[in-house]
Amino acid sequence: MHVCICDVCGSYYFRGDTASYKEYLNPAHFQSFADTVDLVQTTLAGSKYPKLAIWCGETSDAWHSGTANVSDRFVSGFL
Repeated sequence: MHVCICDVCGSYYFRGDTASYKEYLNPAHFQSFADTVDLVQTTLAGSKYPKLAIWCGETSDAWHSGTANVSDRFVSGFL
């Protein structure tokens, strides 16, 4: 029997239904994901399972169904 113990992390950057295309090109959002991963790693390092695998189970640029005529275009590919 195999047992998988991991921490699954999900990330969204901003609310899609109120965002503009500029949100999709904002480099600060890239750092947001890195900060989330760092936080999870730091938390795990001090836990009972310091070597626990971190899986990014779900990530997307925007929550709330994306941004009309933006999140389904090339500009959304940067995040």
